[in-house]
Amino acid sequence: MKITGRSAEAIFDSIREGIGKGQLAAGSVLPPVRELAEQLGVNRNTVAAAYKRLD
Repeated sequence: MKITGRSAEAIFDSIREGIGKGQLAAGSVLPPVRELAEQLGVNRNTVAAAYKRLD
């Protein structure tokens, strides 16, 4: 599954969509914050905020 987005909300929505489509099982390990932030070209705090919303 490819996670996309440039804002915390968009990243969160991308992950939720992947879960909803069965591309990502609930409880799956997500990429580390810094790694995903680098891939998406965003600040790591943006990814951290998206991950926090998943709790």
